[in-house]
Amino acid sequence: MAKRDKKPPPLPFPADPGAALFLELMMQMLAFFILLTSYAVIVEDKRLAAIGSLAGTFNPMPRGANLTKGQGPALPTRDIVDGASAPKRTAKELTDISKELGMEDSMQVLPLDQDTVRIRFSEHIAFATGKTTLSDTSLALVDQLAESFKRPEVVEIQIEGHTDDLPTRGSGYSSNWELSAARAMSVFHALEQRGVATSRMIAAGMSDKHPIADRPDLARRVDITLKFRPVTDQNVEKGQIHELQRSVISAPKSSF
Repeated sequence: MAKRDKKPPPLPFPADPGAALFLELMMQMLAFFILLTSYAVIVEDKRLAAIGSLAGTFNPMPRGANLTKGQGPALPTRDIVDGASAPKRTAKELTDISKELGMEDSMQVLPLDQDTVRIRFSEHIAFATGKTTLSDTSLALVDQLAESFKRPEVVEIQIEGHTDDLPTRGSGYSSNWELSAARAMSVFHALEQRGVATSRMIAAGMSDKHPIADRPDLARRVDITLKFRPVTDQNVEKGQIHELQRSVISAPKSSF
């Protein structure tokens, strides 16, 4: 009976080091292409999450190494988003701006929900009584606000002018409706001049119809409500990007 030819033992992976190098190069190029695409179509929180994911997936350094813990030369992975969503980061930034300008007592920053932030400032820092021209103090504030409003994650900016219920006298406007609308439009045009897209902005005059029950001193005010692009990734919303690494090519298993 003829003996069967023995099959040669399997070669250790990779059989051709050049092929493995080529495969790794192709994967790195794919990662780079995905990264470029993310910059074009993904908002800030999603972009950061995508970068963290790519860093963990295509990191060629040893498994488990992480600069953030001082355990080796690997790139830090998934440790990129710093604890807050875009609305929360923006609210903190605007609060810091009000402090820098000495307006912390005149300007309020109110996060309404995970996608909405409201900026509220009283009439006396924005307009003279019965007037619609922005003061120099408020223009310094608008300069700072415009930089935050121009970010791509801000999808809508609603500007509301509010007045009290006293008749308008010497303002040149026949009612508080016209006065409040004109003030909203003054803010609208000031932001437009600073590069904020008009397609994102809405201006409305609210007259005296929306008072604040516990703050009668804020009847005459301007409210700016920012609406952000919704974020659906739960990890990004919570600001918790867990560390996770895996090698590009797993270590070969011994065939012996």
